[in-house]
Amino acid sequence: MITIGVVMSNAYADYSAQIIRGLCMRAKEQECVNLIFFPNILESDLDQRAEGEKANDYQGAVSLVDVLLVSDQKMLQMLLEQPEGSLFSNVLEHVPYLLLKDDTGNVLDEACALAEGRPLVPKEDAEADDTDLFARTGLSKAQRRDRFERALEFAMRAHKGQVRKGSSVPYIVHPIETALIAMTLTRDQDIIIASLFHDVIEDTRYSAKDIEDQFGSRIALLVQMESENKRKGQDASETWKLRKQEFIDGLDDKSKEEKIIALADKLSNMRATRQGYLKNDEKFWDRFHQKDKNMHGWYYRTVADKLREFEDTDAWKELDRLIREVFESQPEG
Repeated sequence: MITIGVVMSNAYADYSAQIIRGLCMRAKEQECVNLIFFPNILESDLDQRAEGEKANDYQGAVSLVDVLLVSDQKMLQMLLEQPEGSLFSNVLEHVPYLLLKDDTGNVLDEACALAEGRPLVPKEDAEADDTDLFARTGLSKAQRRDRFERALEFAMRAHKGQVRKGSSVPYIVHPIETALIAMTLTRDQDIIIASLFHDVIEDTRYSAKDIEDQFGSRIALLVQMESENKRKGQDASETWKLRKQEFIDGLDDKSKEEKIIALADKLSNMRATRQGYLKNDEKFWDRFHQKDKNMHGWYYRTVADKLREFEDTDAWKELDRLIREVFESQPEG
């Protein structure tokens, strides 16, 4: 069962009924889809500390959703800026989301795909694209899905107890999001699993041999190629630029498969960077070994430029947009 939350702003009140009707009609055609509507949201409604039954009802409903549809960019900005303790605080760090489009049928299909970890297929290509996401020669469909489930369990076990830097968000959210982004770039299950494992060697007790024993040499090699030499025993703040320059230089020699993982990883990190920066402003950079915002901007922009062979993909376009918003936009006034 997939539960989709629909967050509507007052700006959409004039034709929200039409959108809601379209979503409901489309949901009836789908199996196992629940819709929860949050209509005509005001800023005061977003605070779980507000008194009244509405806040309590919203709080319980938000905890049930697998994916959110957000009515417009302004509403999305409001959700991202919610303070700690408010109803929608940090929810977008845990729940995938899409901006609502007038084509309610297509956006509902995309929401279901996102909730299930399937790639988002453009409507015009949906009927033509019948490739199995988990395609792998020599294995049945059930075996391929079992392999992916085992990979997810392995990644969750490897990163158990870890949290994202400067937050309480479980670290496993990042590898899973990286794998989801990779799914939009390739149908190769080995690359998708390697994306899921991309931090295992450098950040956990598991080795390349552990990965190879359970998932094969190709995945182990892909993960090794993405792993950074952390120079353990040295001050991480002093080696930061050297490590990042090594990654940048290494992109010239990487295969397309390795670059897909790099792009997915950097986009996931930039999404978290943008959210963290919006909430904490310049104090956000204090949580990192490198505290100079300009250096982070140099790194992400250089990596994006090195990956321009993907500039026609949604993933690269989003990475480029987020870099411009965080590092290259001019402050107002």
